[in-house]
Amino acid sequence: MSLRERTRPDLDWSRPRPLKISTVMTLKTLADVRELIARHLPAECRERDTWRHVAGQLAEAARGGNINNVVVSLRLVLQLERVPCLPQ
Repeated sequence: MSLRERTRPDLDWSRPRPLKISTVMTLKTLADVRELIARHLPAECRERDTWRHVAGQLAEAARGGNINNVVVSLRLVLQLERVPCLPQ
């Protein structure tokens, strides 16, 4: 996700879809997912194709796209990386 996408005023980062990552944070909005990617993932993780896909789905959801696409992508990547998370 580029800096431009993170700061565009036409993107809606408040759409809810709670998911708790017990060791890091509870994700309640798209903004929380954006924060997870931007602040909690090391740069080498953000550069992986899997996380870039999540970031792309996140930006699309913020533009009004299907929020389920980012939720499914995020949960799959977290499972692949063996990060425990629970739907809220």
